[in-house]
Amino acid sequence: MANKKSRNVSVIEELSRGFTQRDVPEAYMDDPDLRRAYGAYFGEVGLEKGAALSREIRNLRRPCFGGKDRLSMVDLGSGTGEFARGLSEGLLPEVAGGIDLLCVDRSREALKELSARWVRPAQISLRIRPCLLPDSDDLFDEVETVDVLSMANLLAENEDRLSGFLDLLAGFLERLSPEGLMVLVEPADRLSSRALLGLGDRLLDLSPDLHILAPCPNDRRGPCPSLSSPDGWCHEDRPVTFSQSLTRTAATLGHIKDSLKMTYLLLARPLPGTEEPGPPSLRLVSQLHKEKGLSWGIFCNGSSLVRLRLLNRYRNDGTRAFARLRRGESILDPGLSSLGSGGPPESFVDWPAGSSLVGWLRSDGTPWDLSREEE
Repeated sequence: MANKKSRNVSVIEELSRGFTQRDVPEAYMDDPDLRRAYGAYFGEVGLEKGAALSREIRNLRRPCFGGKDRLSMVDLGSGTGEFARGLSEGLLPEVAGGIDLLCVDRSREALKELSARWVRPAQISLRIRPCLLPDSDDLFDEVETVDVLSMANLLAENEDRLSGFLDLLAGFLERLSPEGLMVLVEPADRLSSRALLGLGDRLLDLSPDLHILAPCPNDRRGPCPSLSSPDGWCHEDRPVTFSQSLTRTAATLGHIKDSLKMTYLLLARPLPGTEEPGPPSLRLVSQLHKEKGLSWGIFCNGSSLVRLRLLNRYRNDGTRAFARLRRGESILDPGLSSLGSGGPPESFVDWPAGSSLVGWLRSDGTPWDLSREEE
């Protein structure tokens, strides 16, 4: 058993190196050892990401999907299926009639294994479709209307096919229901993040009524400000508890697995009469840095970035919570007038004197709790 475990860890290490160096074999999901190792390690991470995003969707949208009775869902690049499982099972409580899920991947063996091993809730029906993405062939014939289109980690593994994936997603955008969502996720590295953010910008260009439901604040409809810098990118870092098995494997490999790190976009069209614009807000898109005499972070309003700081000598009961902010949390805009035109801010902007900090949303779309104890 020890040798078997050691072999599995070695295969996980091989896969991890391949993902980092962008040289993982194209057909790695057809290899039983690689597929098993992927599911045991990366699959658990994918499951948690799908579940986390399903919770965020449910928190942000009331009613979800306009109160539809049954959803049509397509997951592109499903692999061993954990992301699609986490997302679909998490959304299931919102739809009384259930979910019709189509999983698409180049690996027929991975899809067959997903179908055989997933003990699905009775309300989720599953179809599988082998397809070499982004070549769609007759994929669009499989569904007339899509309520949820999800895609995870495909751009990172197909950097030379980005234009093909834009065409593929544009085709599904034409089939997206009025209350539908696109859920796009990539790893938290600069290249993958920039690829996804750039793809999101192109989709917004193609469909003027589309907006970013999350994570961007203020219903972003224009270019991502992080991309105005050649080194800029944006990612989420969300608390999570993984299994002991995964954390032991991670420790053996020298990985740190104490949070969900990802770049993601939830794209949607506004639901008529149900989504009133919220007040102007700022989202913390960096760590909150605590230095001698001050705290600061980079905040985004959906079109510009600002390096906002609070000097300790100006801390008071109204601003004390600034030092407790975490990446991904949003606060109401205190009335800043000095936001630039985008890109990494070159200088600090001070918190406006006399303005109190008002929490808006936590990273998962729930109200931000200002009573949280200071660390």
